[in-house]
Amino acid sequence: MSKYTSFIIKRKKLLIIILMLLNVFAIIGITKIKLNTDFSMFSPDESVYEDRLEDLEEIFGELNQLVVVVEHNDFTNGTISELRDVQAQMEDMDNIVYVQGVTPEFVLINSINVPIESISAGDLETYYSNFSDFSPLTKKDDVYYSSFTVFLTNDFNKDDIKTIENILDDTSYTSYISGDLYNQLKISDYIIKILMFLPPLTILVILIVFRWQMGAIKPTLLSVLPAGIGSLWTFGIIGWIGNEVSILTAIVPIFIIVIGSADGLHFMSHFQDSKKEGKANIKSLNETLQIVGIPMIVTTLTSMVGFISLLSMNTNSIFDLAVFSALGILLAGVATWYVLTLLLIDSKNILPKKEHIKRKDVGLYLRKLWGFKIIFVIVFIIIGSLFAYGNINNEFNMLMIYKDYTVVNKNAEKITEVNGGSIPVFVTVELDNSVLSLDSMDEVNSYVESLEKLDEVNKIVNPYALFNIVYQNIGDGDIPNDGVIQMLYNNITTDENSVINNLVSVDSNVVRLLVFPRDLNNKTLSVIEEEAQSYSDNISVTGVQYLMKDLNVNIQEMQLFSILLALGAVFGMLILTLRSIKIAFYSLLPIIITVISLYGFLGISTIPLNITTVIIFSITIGVGIDYAVHFSSVYRHYLKEGNNNNLAIEKAYNNTSRPIITNALGISLGLSILMLSPLTIHLNVSLLMWISMIVGVVITLTLLPSIFRQKS
Repeated sequence: MSKYTSFIIKRKKLLIIILMLLNVFAIIGITKIKLNTDFSMFSPDESVYEDRLEDLEEIFGELNQLVVVVEHNDFTNGTISELRDVQAQMEDMDNIVYVQGVTPEFVLINSINVPIESISAGDLETYYSNFSDFSPLTKKDDVYYSSFTVFLTNDFNKDDIKTIENILDDTSYTSYISGDLYNQLKISDYIIKILMFLPPLTILVILIVFRWQMGAIKPTLLSVLPAGIGSLWTFGIIGWIGNEVSILTAIVPIFIIVIGSADGLHFMSHFQDSKKEGKANIKSLNETLQIVGIPMIVTTLTSMVGFISLLSMNTNSIFDLAVFSALGILLAGVATWYVLTLLLIDSKNILPKKEHIKRKDVGLYLRKLWGFKIIFVIVFIIIGSLFAYGNINNEFNMLMIYKDYTVVNKNAEKITEVNGGSIPVFVTVELDNSVLSLDSMDEVNSYVESLEKLDEVNKIVNPYALFNIVYQNIGDGDIPNDGVIQMLYNNITTDENSVINNLVSVDSNVVRLLVFPRDLNNKTLSVIEEEAQSYSDNISVTGVQYLMKDLNVNIQEMQLFSILLALGAVFGMLILTLRSIKIAFYSLLPIIITVISLYGFLGISTIPLNITTVIIFSITIGVGIDYAVHFSSVYRHYLKEGNNNNLAIEKAYNNTSRPIITNALGISLGLSILMLSPLTIHLNVSLLMWISMIVGVVITLTLLPSIFRQKS
């Protein structure tokens, strides 16, 4: 290690300049970062549902739309005038194709386009009362709700959402917005808030925890500095290469800070211990790198392996998270060797000005579990986890991403209450006969009737129901023949913005049904799909939520492979580092038990196992193994110095227990900042990491000493 420190000393000025340039370069890169709000990332790379969506877009064009609901206490001519102004402003927006709403410019009455301003409020309300589920005007508990369905271009973006919100805010009414694209685009607001506020808060928490360990401000700041630099460099690279930040990669800087700070903590802890013995800086650096240099390299690599193992999962949503988290941890590790060595060569005042106030040593309490007691605890964890495993669910949908208090969830809840659902799935019927025939109408109506009997379905928008409604306004009884259907279709489509254009394709003989499920759970969606498949081979289902369901169904199988891959890679690294298959195997046991406990906690807590929580398992393997690496490496170091087995265990425990406990506490508290996120998925990650760190530290600092003592 002396050669390395000599290299740093000789080129100190040059290395400082390079460090400053790298940081400036990274800051410029950060200004180039763009956001990714596409929920299709939460689907497998190959999905039949995505193929079906693409087929639908070829037939009907852009499928994205918003539902806007305006709440008002009465329905007067004045209300109509205000709502017409709202609809007109939305219609004038560049990225809106058209708006179907309660106040169009003209209303089609008896095949005549009547200007909206010439119709009284009472007559318009009566007119809409005949349209059942197709009515844009609803009255519930003496409160009116006017609906607007907004059809969008591919270029519709978050700025357009803001424009619509401003239009609605200018009225005196309460309004609600929902829809697949709205839910996706609103995530950008939350990503920006997460990136601006949560990483700095995470650093603050880590500093407070590490200050408790280091006893002075300067070494505390130095402990966290490499992780902060690693995070800065990583996001600079993301900006320069043109990658986008999603709701998952938004928490990458937090992972880098809390995980990458471990090496800085161990480095500074050992450096402090050496300085307390009165040694010079250079000798202290050499001694520190001699003891923790290799373990730091190994823990950096194992933490990276935990993330990289996630690449085995068949979904784009994980790719960027895995790659950039691994890259960030690597850069934090490089910064620990580079920056800390550079700054500590001539550094002074890294020791506490006064001795630590006597604090309770958690390690002393953990000692009491050595031996048979920890075996009993482990057996309890394993048995309890096995019983709880059956309660694990694999639910994940777009509304589960947001906390209940967010505007997205509140809007969806209200629109579901008013319209019977806020996010529909698409049921496509390919017909053998012309869509404008009685046979086709009877076939589709028959299927709709069977679907409406399901408890899992709230409402279905069926284009043939609209044909019947229009016919009842001009005649009696059932539609008599194909010619009348053709006439009704021609009549309805004189309005270019009619909903029928998005539900019926005459050229392709395809009908699209909008089915509003009771909820977006996997079981509900499966029941709807099974009903479709049992009825006809010409009927298929799709929608953004089915993309997510596809991933939910396969998540456990993909996760198992990821876990085995991570464990195998980590085990190989342990063998190379510790040069003992037996000690490597023993060091792997705490993390295996931790993974088992995570499954148990999922079953007990009802937190779902999905694409957002599954990442914690691989991270746990990569990060949690660090504690075993540090303890086992220091244990072997003291054995080589000629200490007997028991003394080597004692020295290793005294040397590593405080940094390990502090680091685990720092990671847990640092990730607790995610609880402030408006997204439920981040809260779940935080809770699971607490369980992971607590179990990992307790098992490592009790089981490994107990096993190694048996060598005496």
